[in-house]
Amino acid sequence: MSKEPRLDEQVISQVAHAGLSSQVEAAEDLNVDVQTDALKAAQGKADSVAVSGHGVVVQKVRVHDVTVQTDRLAVNPLSLLLGQLKLDHPLDATAQVVLTEADLNQAMQAEAVTSRLPTLEMKVEGEPVSIELVHPIAVKLPADGKIALNGAALLYEREAIRQVGFSVVLMPRTDERPVLMESFVCEPGEGLSIEFVIALMQTFNKLLALPYIEIEGIAIRVKRLSIQSGKMLVETEAHIPQMPPL
Repeated sequence: MSKEPRLDEQVISQVAHAGLSSQVEAAEDLNVDVQTDALKAAQGKADSVAVSGHGVVVQKVRVHDVTVQTDRLAVNPLSLLLGQLKLDHPLDATAQVVLTEADLNQAMQAEAVTSRLPTLEMKVEGEPVSIELVHPIAVKLPADGKIALNGAALLYEREAIRQVGFSVVLMPRTDERPVLMESFVCEPGEGLSIEFVIALMQTFNKLLALPYIEIEGIAIRVKRLSIQSGKMLVETEAHIPQMPPL
């Protein structure tokens, strides 16, 4: 028989739910479970918070399923009453996220994602080259558990600009190895020197090897990533100094 949450836990859960809802554009289902007591609840504190959601949309990006577990939480009680979440202390959290192939392709067109895709800088035969990704990038999750990306990029070389297509197949990170690039193809290949292709592959590999990514001050590290039947399962760790503004 499941344990019924106490009144103090119900109250802070409902207020936290309201605060989270203000950060979410849409959700088919969103649940918050808080472990606390009356004194901590009055101070905006909790021993742990678990959030689960289905069909959650944030900044035009849809997540099929998400589960977040935090450590001890301390928020400004007044901010909760105002429907916001303002942290008194940084927060560490783990999350399990499920994204469908459709979710990923929609995300690749959302400004929240495209605005954060970097312009790559590299040198080929001593000359600087800038690479700007052209949106959208198509994502496929084949049955072999790999990730296929197809897109195009603008190459800025000296005073010339040209566009090339690319196809990349990635093998997700496991406990035994990092993310690996299985194949990389540029189209059309004519006119691209071997030195350029090698430099481009090395640049992509550096991006894949980054220990974490930072989004609005939140440091996120991907612990595990797997592909199952057209869905991507991602397990992450995050250090959150403050909740991002609406």
